[in-house]
Amino acid sequence: MEKIILTTRQKMLPPDRLAYELGQIPTPEKIENTKIATYVLIGVVATITVGLFSYAVYQMHQENTRKKQN
Repeated sequence: MEKIILTTRQKMLPPDRLAYELGQIPTPEKIENTKIATYVLIGVVATITVGLFSYAVYQMHQENTRKKQN
């Protein structure tokens, strides 16, 4: 296991701040950014899904219209 050498200031920090500083746990800002990115990705996937579904329904409607005309 790698030994981590701490400065005097780091030794006096609370455990949560020290963990943030050493990069052992994500900061609240990083968690928030990840959450926002996840919501954006879910929105994009939902939009694409709705678009594909709408296109499929439109194609079925067009085929039914052609069958009725013949």
